[in-house]
Amino acid sequence: MYEMWAEHDPAVSPPAVVWHVVAKDDSMASLCGRFLEPSQRVVPTADDCGPAFPDRYCDPCLVTVRAVMAETAR
Repeated sequence: MYEMWAEHDPAVSPPAVVWHVVAKDDSMASLCGRFLEPSQRVVPTADDCGPAFPDRYCDPCLVTVRAVMAETAR
């Protein structure tokens, strides 16, 4: 089982949020191998009152998910 983890991406300007895929049994590292720092996590609010940053998705994480899903479909 997987979940999505959002964090601010310091490598881009203007600020953006990048979404990583995390295995629920190891929530400290994303599927791309990036160590995730809980203090950097962005939690979207349900009321949308917070600042809106553009969203990006981590391509290496999604490639890993795609490969796992392809293997389980066989």
